[in-house]
Amino acid sequence: MMTELEKVMLEDVEYSYDPEKEYIKDGHAFCKVCHERKDGKVMEFFDNKMIFKISCKCDRDRDAREKERQKQMEIERLKSSCFNSIIQWSYTFENYQGEENQSLIIAKNFVKKYEEMKKENIGLLFYGSVGSGKTYLACSIANSLIEQYRISVKIRNFSQIINELQKGGFDFDKNAYIESLVNTSVLILDDLGIERDTSYAKEQVYNIVNNRYLKQKPTIFTTNLSYDTIVNCTESMEYQRIYSRIIEMCIPVMVVGEDFRKAIQKDKLNRNKDRLLNGGERS
Repeated sequence: MMTELEKVMLEDVEYSYDPEKEYIKDGHAFCKVCHERKDGKVMEFFDNKMIFKISCKCDRDRDAREKERQKQMEIERLKSSCFNSIIQWSYTFENYQGEENQSLIIAKNFVKKYEEMKKENIGLLFYGSVGSGKTYLACSIANSLIEQYRISVKIRNFSQIINELQKGGFDFDKNAYIESLVNTSVLILDDLGIERDTSYAKEQVYNIVNNRYLKQKPTIFTTNLSYDTIVNCTESMEYQRIYSRIIEMCIPVMVVGEDFRKAIQKDKLNRNKDRLLNGGERS
């Protein structure tokens, strides 16, 4: 039930206030919690004088909390749209367990210099052996871009894209699906080279890559292929066209290191082993 407002004359102008939240002292209204003044200057509108309320510390704190809540909801929505797995939400620079190497520095600075990269349409091509941490770095970039800039980012692999296009039902709009990938602010295409070697698959890969190139949208790729294989492609003309575009769009970044997935799993097992040894308490 709402408290009935009371009225008082301040500077010869009627002022309404909630006695449970404000008190009157020395001709002004004050917040009962932070004791900051609540009545503003007397304003005149069409020969009528009015007093508008001003924000006190309690109001500002409440607004800040609401703003932060809305921000976190937006971040959660963007991450839900971005990632295929909830575990990728934890793939961050803060949780990175490898050495501070060149690939990590470049990944961090891509986020820091994102506006410049966007303007120049510069993407990244992470290449290296299986388990070296390419996907982890790409997801770390995605998490940071979403948290810092609150932009749309998507991570998909080509096999997943082709499967979606081929299994779509009658109500599946293939063009809209492709457009959603082409138009997202930053697209991460994971595991380049594992897509099906069919004309249809290669055509879809090229369409996505080429349209993002034409629309000046930064794209990040990860691949187990060597950079030499991409640069000196001797396969079909379709692959040559795809790789040529990627070379134009992306800075090549070699990712080296121990098997990243094994390192993460080893750390997880060790932490839980310690918990069990400590009687179930968190270590």
